[in-house]
Amino acid sequence: MILLGKKATQIDDLLDRMAEEVQLDKTRRDRMKSSYEAVKEWIEADEKFFKPYKYDVYPHGSVRIMTTVKPFGREEFDLDIAIHLKYGTPHSPERIYNELRRRLNEHGLYRDMLEAKNRCIRLKYAGDYHMDILPGVQEVEYDRNRIMVPDRELGSWVSSNPRGYADWFIAQSNLVKESLLEKALRAENLPVDDFSKKKPLQRGVQLIKRYRDIYFQKDDSYKTSSVILTTIAGQFYQGEDSIFNTVDNIVSTIQNSIGQSYGRLKILNPVNADEDFTDKWDKEPEYYEAFKRFSFHLHSEWQKLKKDNGIIEESRIMKGLFGDDLFVKAQGSQAMEIERSRKSNALGVATGTGVLASTSSLGSIPIKNNTFFGE
Repeated sequence: MILLGKKATQIDDLLDRMAEEVQLDKTRRDRMKSSYEAVKEWIEADEKFFKPYKYDVYPHGSVRIMTTVKPFGREEFDLDIAIHLKYGTPHSPERIYNELRRRLNEHGLYRDMLEAKNRCIRLKYAGDYHMDILPGVQEVEYDRNRIMVPDRELGSWVSSNPRGYADWFIAQSNLVKESLLEKALRAENLPVDDFSKKKPLQRGVQLIKRYRDIYFQKDDSYKTSSVILTTIAGQFYQGEDSIFNTVDNIVSTIQNSIGQSYGRLKILNPVNADEDFTDKWDKEPEYYEAFKRFSFHLHSEWQKLKKDNGIIEESRIMKGLFGDDLFVKAQGSQAMEIERSRKSNALGVATGTGVLASTSSLGSIPIKNNTFFGE
């Protein structure tokens, strides 16, 4: 992607590159896809319980909504999988959970990787990721997405809707039809690469999650969860076409909401209003206090980026928010694109602003090639 036209577009290009760099790379995605397919096939081949029933197996969480972020430090990536049995399956939550556990234990490899959790069964893979498998039964016939999942601590079903949540978030992301970067590329008759097609909300969530990882790296005792950050971003998103404005609106609305709320801010599941993702904040208010400090710091730093402080100060702020390595890689990627455009005589300077632009833009002056000793 070439740097285009206005400063706002160039900043969005840099944010886009950082978000692309921070998401799971193709090697990790391929490994997880292979693991997912293998588990799916093993469960589907079960003659004792699963095979006679109708059910779906599908990924949910950040993989499904395309907001993945590479593990930071010693963390592992969490691949979420749902086993969704159709409506009318006549078994208790305990039975379904135990049958899933029994089937995985029958596999020579999975047996040693298995860890029983409260609502899911975890398979721990060598490297930096694990798979959480959530069994559930469709709750009502008229809603194909709502499922009841076993809660071992409660000894009963609890309602969940991972597929409906993903549909909601994707719909929120699609409030904008064409991003600022897509508009800039189309205006200058340049091809759109694959990662520029990701929506500003998806990119904004990736960057906020990475900032969260940086902010809590020294003490993650009360680290804000990804589902809270993703949900609040989706709820506060207003269809902004740029990544920068998306993050700005989200963090500004968070600050306004904290100031106006009586008691604490509540983040409810958008597809199940009975579920409060932040109920832990009542039992352990330290989580809410940490969230307020974290969001206040992001908001303060983001407001500084809105000022014309120059490249050096902007670089310092972005490095502080997202990490030196991530910023340097994104900046280096930009520089390589500029150099390729300059060598092909496709790079110019917009008259009046001095901002880099395509030579196809109106009012731009081509930049001469930088030859040896200026010859």
